[in-house]
Amino acid sequence: MNYMLDKINLLDNKDSIINTANDIVKLLQTNDNLTDSEKIMTIELAMAQLNYDLYKISGDKEE
Repeated sequence: MNYMLDKINLLDNKDSIINTANDIVKLLQTNDNLTDSEKIMTIELAMAQLNYDLYKISGDKEE
């Protein structure tokens, strides 16, 4: 985590990035419908969806 924070702290918008990440974590931590493992999977799915929405990058194999 320190590696990521070191990178983020170099950015002008670092406070907004950190606050948004904290909001997401709090939202997941207070969700009693998900196990801890499912909360991590939720983050992974959100990352994949955001990557696709922003950059049209998908980890799916094209056939």
